[in-house]
Amino acid sequence: MSPRANVRSLDAIRQFRPAVIRFEDDVMAALTGLRTELNRTMQFLDHDCPAHWQNQIRLGFDRVNEARTQLSRKEMMTVGGRHPDCIEEKKALVRSRQQLETAQEKLKLCRQWSIKAHRAADEYQSRLGRTEQSVVQGIPRIMSILERIVIALEQYTATERPSRSDSFVFDSTTTSTIKPEAAGTDEPPQSAEPPANSETVNPEPAKSEAVKSLTDDLTEVP
Repeated sequence: MSPRANVRSLDAIRQFRPAVIRFEDDVMAALTGLRTELNRTMQFLDHDCPAHWQNQIRLGFDRVNEARTQLSRKEMMTVGGRHPDCIEEKKALVRSRQQLETAQEKLKLCRQWSIKAHRAADEYQSRLGRTEQSVVQGIPRIMSILERIVIALEQYTATERPSRSDSFVFDSTTTSTIKPEAAGTDEPPQSAEPPANSETVNPEPAKSEAVKSLTDDLTEVP
């Protein structure tokens, strides 16, 4: 036996269809935004970050050379027959070397993180692709199901229910079944016991093919 569909509002189903379309637009816009953000991140790791530290390395070599020149020049000087201590120049040389080493280490880290980021980005892109495929394939299927549901409900609501003139009336005083056209006439009531080969009259109309299709669609899992 097919399960029954408890539909209370046909307009709610019609209004749900535009909501599904808006959902599709929102999902596709979100996926586009995620891809844009991912490409921006990869652009930073592959180009912007390495270019910055490569420039810092070039500046670091220039600072080291400048500090060496200043130290050599100061060491060649004599004051009162003595060479100066050159403490500040030595500190400047050490500081410039540390800055150069830091820039070189940062460039190495950028390359390492770029490799790791590409692996993670490939996996992330794959998940985005599966999500997009589900939306592209699933939304049209849902819209088709909703279309069939609306058509089936419209056909069902257009079906006329049987009038009272087509039903039978039971007379409890005479324990007999009387047709409406025979009630109030002088004809004797029919026997209370129906013939052995008689069939029970069902006032409800037979379920149409549209209703069967409706219940199948409502119970179908997308």
